[in-house]
Amino acid sequence: MKKKAIIIIGVLILFSTITFSGYSYIKVKQWDSLILPGVKIENEDLTGKTKKEAQTILNDKYSSKVLKKKITVVTDEKKYILDYKTLGAKYKVDEALQKALSYGNNMNMFEKYKAIEHPRGKQIKLTFEYNDKTVDKILKEIAKDTDKKEKNATITKVSGGEFVVTNDVIGRKLEVDKLKTNVKSKIDGFTDEDVAYIQAPVKEIKPKISKASLKTINTRISSYTTSFGSSPEGRATNIALATGSINGKLLMPGDVFSFNGVVGERKASRGYKAASIIIGDKLEQGLGGGICQVSSTLYNAMLSTSIVSVERIHHTISSGYIPKGQDATVDYGNLDYKFKNTFKYPIYIEGLLSNGNIYFNIYSSSTLTNRTYKIVNEVSEPTEPKTETIQDPTMYEGQNKIVKTGYAGFKVKVIRKTYENGNLVNTEIINKDTFRVINGVMKVGTKKA
Repeated sequence: MKKKAIIIIGVLILFSTITFSGYSYIKVKQWDSLILPGVKIENEDLTGKTKKEAQTILNDKYSSKVLKKKITVVTDEKKYILDYKTLGAKYKVDEALQKALSYGNNMNMFEKYKAIEHPRGKQIKLTFEYNDKTVDKILKEIAKDTDKKEKNATITKVSGGEFVVTNDVIGRKLEVDKLKTNVKSKIDGFTDEDVAYIQAPVKEIKPKISKASLKTINTRISSYTTSFGSSPEGRATNIALATGSINGKLLMPGDVFSFNGVVGERKASRGYKAASIIIGDKLEQGLGGGICQVSSTLYNAMLSTSIVSVERIHHTISSGYIPKGQDATVDYGNLDYKFKNTFKYPIYIEGLLSNGNIYFNIYSSSTLTNRTYKIVNEVSEPTEPKTETIQDPTMYEGQNKIVKTGYAGFKVKVIRKTYENGNLVNTEIINKDTFRVINGVMKVGTKKA
């Protein structure tokens, strides 16, 4: 009897299992082409929906809506419409649907049945994308329309000693990176706005040279003149070219003037000619001879201001056209004359030639004229040169020839005295130079007549 009861129970269990399995199979089979219960894409519950039904729901709520959205970028001059269709903006609906439909594929029949009868829920995010390169292209077009190059004011000295100053122009620059961040924040993700407005960030760019700053140039604060009237044609040509390069040069506060930088390389192709130049301890012919008279004249014009040289070197031989110790030699690529505008006002340099003279006039604010300057040079330890005599049997007795000119040696100290409203307020040593003695060489003839 006991054995028979066990058999009956076993049969019942087997029958129940077969019945449940069959029922489960039928139940699960009904969901083969449907999205399982509890599956959501974003906030849409797609339980029991076919792929087509779910696709229709998602397209209506997301895909079709997103194509109607627009972003309006506004500048001071224009409006730009960025519609989502142009941007290639879309939700990856098919990708999300594939995840929804494949949910449960890795479950066995009983696990899937459990997921149907007792859903735990499955949340799937919609991926949003757009063409980033299209955004860049549109922003580039906006920048092209918006950007405006700043323009410096200019100053020109005209006849009568008056200055003509042109207007400066304030530039504009679209802050592309900032605008791109703003645009992306509007199109990245879900938004309920059909039209989003963005004010384009535009930065003003002030020119370095303003009309107001140039208007402070209203008076001559210094000048200096040297003569080159006896110079040969080549030397005079070089002086004219270099002076012309400097004429009209403007230096804003903090700017550094470089003679070589402004005048440029002295080349035959630029019109420079051969003339006497100091090389070492003697005079030789070379391109650009006479240029140092221009640099030295300008140097002396600047000495009668409070400007201090950044770079200045004296010749090996004292020049006759300038007081001792007040010269400034230059050699392109090697030696330069430089000074920095330490005023809070701009400086305008005028370089002129007239009747064999070089004129440099320095203009700036009239507020600087309450001070005047006196330059004094103190020469000490003069040493006269010796002359070495070389007998030359190819020359007749009584004949002689200077092979090398001798020059006296000395030390010189240049002092600048500053007067304010006529009273001495400062005395400073500008430079201390040493010119070594250069002995001469002369040939004398020994050949009998």
